[in-house]
Amino acid sequence: MSRRVPEFAVVTGVFLGLSALVTGVTLGWGLYATVVIGAGVSYPFVAFGIVRDDDPAATIRPRPVLAAGGLVAALGALGALLGTPTPAGVLFALLVGVVLFVPPAAYATRYGAGVNPLPPQTTVLAGAATGFLLLVAGLFVDRPLTGVAVGGAVALGCALYGNERGVAVGVRTKRRAAAAGGLLGVGLVGVGVLDGGPLTEWLLAGAATALLPSVFLALTADQTRRSPRSR
Repeated sequence: MSRRVPEFAVVTGVFLGLSALVTGVTLGWGLYATVVIGAGVSYPFVAFGIVRDDDPAATIRPRPVLAAGGLVAALGALGALLGTPTPAGVLFALLVGVVLFVPPAAYATRYGAGVNPLPPQTTVLAGAATGFLLLVAGLFVDRPLTGVAVGGAVALGCALYGNERGVAVGVRTKRRAAAAGGLLGVGLVGVGVLDGGPLTEWLLAGAATALLPSVFLALTADQTRRSPRSR
């Protein structure tokens, strides 16, 4: 019976997702709302099945999950872009795509889908550079919080991927990253002050940027303590 519980949860999640798709098409919700609602009702059930399964990779193959997640993310991003075809809309569409893609990508990474052609170190560096560029893009389109959200998600996701694939990041490097995040967060608030508009969004963006390296440090604290190279 315990074996059937995870499988039933996955089947239920897929069924609910398809039901949301059919309902959205029938009622004319639009692509963005249909995809987001479908993912919102299906992802928790699939996640429950994964957590409860002793060997989830045998029940839920990582590669199909990654492919399905990529399709869902692409459709969600396309739907968001069609709703707001502006530079700010492009940034928001990227955020939607990243949020929808992170769960299946994390699962595939954890259980060794092995489809990333780049070395882990290169992935971490590329993620950090891309995250910074997205943050800067948010400044240019006057959406600092969106830029921080999507850039932070990309950078953190790539850093966690590298950590999962054995990229050793010492305590000193993590502390420097935390300090750099703090300085960058203060700089964002400074830009908001110079901008002269309401500071609420700028303060949230600065706080999120400052906390991001600390989030990575907290999520990888166990690996840091176990690794002799991190001292």
